[in-house]
Amino acid sequence: MLTVNDPMTNKTLVSMPCPNDQDILHAVATARSAFDSNNWPGSHPRSRASLLYKLAELVEQNLEVLALLEATDTGKRLTAVSAWDIPNAAEVYRYYAGWADKITGRQLPSPGGVTMFTKREPVGVCAAIIPWNFPFPCIAWKIAPALAAGCCVVVKTPERAPLSGQYLADLIQQAGFPPGVVNILTGIGEHAGRNLVSNPDVDKITFTGEAATASEIARSSVAHLPRLTLELGDKTPNVIMPDADLDVAVPAAVSAMFGVSGQNCCAGSRLLVDHAIASEVVERIATAAHNRILGDPLDDSTEQGPQIDRLHVKRIHSYVTHAVDSGAKCVVGGGPAGDGQFFAPTIITDATPDMAIYHEEVFGPVGTVHVFSGLDEAIRIANDRRFGLAAAIWTSDPKAAERFSCSVRTGTCWINCYEYFDTVAPWGGTKLSGMGRELGAEGLDEFLETKTVVRAI
Repeated sequence: MLTVNDPMTNKTLVSMPCPNDQDILHAVATARSAFDSNNWPGSHPRSRASLLYKLAELVEQNLEVLALLEATDTGKRLTAVSAWDIPNAAEVYRYYAGWADKITGRQLPSPGGVTMFTKREPVGVCAAIIPWNFPFPCIAWKIAPALAAGCCVVVKTPERAPLSGQYLADLIQQAGFPPGVVNILTGIGEHAGRNLVSNPDVDKITFTGEAATASEIARSSVAHLPRLTLELGDKTPNVIMPDADLDVAVPAAVSAMFGVSGQNCCAGSRLLVDHAIASEVVERIATAAHNRILGDPLDDSTEQGPQIDRLHVKRIHSYVTHAVDSGAKCVVGGGPAGDGQFFAPTIITDATPDMAIYHEEVFGPVGTVHVFSGLDEAIRIANDRRFGLAAAIWTSDPKAAERFSCSVRTGTCWINCYEYFDTVAPWGGTKLSGMGRELGAEGLDEFLETKTVVRAI
């Protein structure tokens, strides 16, 4: 049985059966049959679009229920989930519905005697493995382009936060998707996930999570070489130059560090500050961290909810303890808060490259401050990481901003803003932050194959 606990109270929300080997085989076989019958990939693109539009409407109509499930399940603030997570999912379903009838090939120049052209065709059966920090929007980011392309999908919801995904299954049925096109499984990653990705009938795997798990997925699936899209987190550098507007940059840095309780793949956990303003910036952020309101995610006054579970609190604490024991300084916070389900917003200075907290993704409300002198050093420190999902810079100098954006190795670069997402803008990273892209036209390409057709005249 899979037991799902409330991060706020640690009480059991629900217990549900885990799929066994046969259940997982059946889900993949059902998707395979739905794809190979050509009923879904061969359907008119506007028919697929119509169902995606309907699903978007149902998500919006059920916003309050979905937001309550998501907030209770993940510990995220209800106001934030209602304002972004659920509406974003609806927007993504609607966006890719618009793409369904715009998937076209190209006529190629021919030397004579033949005609040549390309066709864009769906990859096939896709396995989508969902993270626990943004479960509902991440399902949409993965299955919306897949369905628009004509793929069939098997979704493995996160064991720590499966509830909104289970509710989505009912909405998919209400929307009228044919049987077998979308299959949603619960289950533990070590069993359900491994059995899913190792199945040779899976043509494509799309995963959001940590790099170690991605390596396991690659090893488990290597025998049949499915296509992979991997979004694997980051140690995101957020650079504040001496000419930045601190009244804008500092609140943004606080939100970047501590938003979603720090459980965010693009959390601004590496704050890079010019030496001329370092003392002022650290003091401002430390004050904001000290005054931050931790509490019930269903309470509108709460600024930061609990971590996903107490085991994760211990994991975060181990990073901070190791850093301080190794010579780093804890300016504010530094340990569990409340009854042990929260972690206090924490600022660490003087972290060095030999410390785990310098290089590794803590995935909690913990930020390290790195002082630099000049843009060259800021770029060097920003690139001194194994990840490359996002980066940000705050400056009034457009030349410095342009130089930074061209020099930093990352999938997304924000200039005088942070964590701005748009459905049309591709999202993904370099290095250990993964491969492939989600959202935008590039997100659709991940679920399409190009076929060349040569016809003798």
